[in-house]
Amino acid sequence: NIEEILSKQRILIDYEPEISGLAEHFAQIIIRNKLREQNEIKDAGLVEEKKLESRYETVDINSMTTSHGRTTGLEHIALYHLKQLGFFEILESCNFNKEQQKYAAAQICSRLVHPDSERETARWLRQSSAMDELLDTDFSSISDHTLHRVADKLLENKDTIEQKLSTNTRELFSLNDSLIFYDLTNTYFESPKRTSKLAKYYRSKEKRNDCPVVTLALLVDEMGFPKKSRIFEGNVAEGNTLFEMLEELSPKGTCDKPKTVIIDAGIATEKNLEKLREDERFEYVAVSKKKISPELFKDSPIKELEVSTKKKLSIKTVTLENETFLLCSSEERAEKEEAIFSSKKNKFEKELGSLRDGLNKKGTRKKYDYIVERIGRLKERYKMGKYFNIEVIKENEKATDIKWKFLNKPKEPGEYVIRTSRTDLPGEQISLLHRTLTIIESSFRWMKMELGMRPNYHQRDDRMSAHIFLSVLAYFVLAPILNKLNWGGRFIGTKKEKKARDWKIPYGLKSLANAMESQTRVTTSFICKDNKRMDIRTTLDADSNQIEIYKRLKMSSRPLKRIIVKHD
Repeated sequence: NIEEILSKQRILIDYEPEISGLAEHFAQIIIRNKLREQNEIKDAGLVEEKKLESRYETVDINSMTTSHGRTTGLEHIALYHLKQLGFFEILESCNFNKEQQKYAAAQICSRLVHPDSERETARWLRQSSAMDELLDTDFSSISDHTLHRVADKLLENKDTIEQKLSTNTRELFSLNDSLIFYDLTNTYFESPKRTSKLAKYYRSKEKRNDCPVVTLALLVDEMGFPKKSRIFEGNVAEGNTLFEMLEELSPKGTCDKPKTVIIDAGIATEKNLEKLREDERFEYVAVSKKKISPELFKDSPIKELEVSTKKKLSIKTVTLENETFLLCSSEERAEKEEAIFSSKKNKFEKELGSLRDGLNKKGTRKKYDYIVERIGRLKERYKMGKYFNIEVIKENEKATDIKWKFLNKPKEPGEYVIRTSRTDLPGEQISLLHRTLTIIESSFRWMKMELGMRPNYHQRDDRMSAHIFLSVLAYFVLAPILNKLNWGGRFIGTKKEKKARDWKIPYGLKSLANAMESQTRVTTSFICKDNKRMDIRTTLDADSNQIEIYKRLKMSSRPLKRIIVKHD
């Protein structure tokens, strides 16, 4: 049966399904091994295919079949940038053997192309992807247990790997480390994680209180390139994590000139800002957590900044001793805050109305203390207590009515204060630095939504951390790709082109994956005139969109060379 499959003969005997399946399996192994023997490119996927001499064969076109299709486009891009970052050399210095290096690379690339659990990743590597050919190895028997062990070893060497990747990235792209963005996010788990020391019940970024979470802290530079990450307990206080991360990034005595740290209000505690002012290694730009009186800015002139074609920002600047304060007012932000406040107010009043209506119905609880407790919970949920005057009327320890009056709206919606130790900077530049804090927010969004950080099904803390660290490593690869593509917004042409051209694909990694998914590697088989089988393993030509992407990334548009095998 194997010989019949290899020679593409007509199968005369009706074999049992089990025998036919085994025959097909072993025949594919034979074909795959012969094709692999012909692949002499050691750095697969990174060189252009050489022009070959003409070769003619007479074949039976009715015998043509196409099989063994595997995706290769986005894998090619991911592996190319992983090699650019010196990933294999870093792993070698951490005592990873050649096989472990390839498994680690495959796992990280899979987070960009097909983010999922280790079990699904192993299936994808075995059946759907050409990663084995790009890495010149065999993934036909790879299992999730193998991937778990490699992920564990990556986590063991986390600090070394991150430090060397950060250094290589800085040198490769000539990055300026003068600006550092720091923020935290968390990710939740559906299961209770009772034995975990990391997963703690806390309010997640998705506004869920019913699930345990773990916290990820991240430092990135002004271009969005990651510098350092750390996994904390889910209920960690944001302000307590800052200096632990900064000390690891910039130990004392290693910094020539101060780095400016941009942080949000949750981290900008008075204690942290005081420590930053006293430390010669750091400056800061932060949203003020402390309330600043508007009287401070009464004599300051207003400046109008055009943030974009539709957005404007008004600023007032005051410098006091060693700090500059910036009062910012945004119409767009004011509209958004008013809409949020109005929605909460309406929901709060609706809940109060339902509670009051229940006092006139049979079977509902009317005890005064219970009604007061319910109102307290509503105040806590909607944060509306200070905006309403609420009176509960009682008779014989039972509530008979609820009356409320709306007092006033929050003062000056859309206003916020930025404070900085950079007294040398004008207000416009301080505002710009703060607005670029959205870079790190984008980083978290990439990791959560498109790099497989969530869902995380692991029960052990080390496995949970390894799963998250793989997403961080995938972001080390994704950041240079997105920067070269100008974040997917506009394609800047070559110097010879006078005008920039619009992308034909929209923003983001998902759109890049959609654009590249049609580039696959397939095996086309024929029977020749001399009754011998010929297999041609080749990669589909890139279409116009894919060619534009490859040009921008300065890569070969044909992953892997063409392989031709004529069987005896």
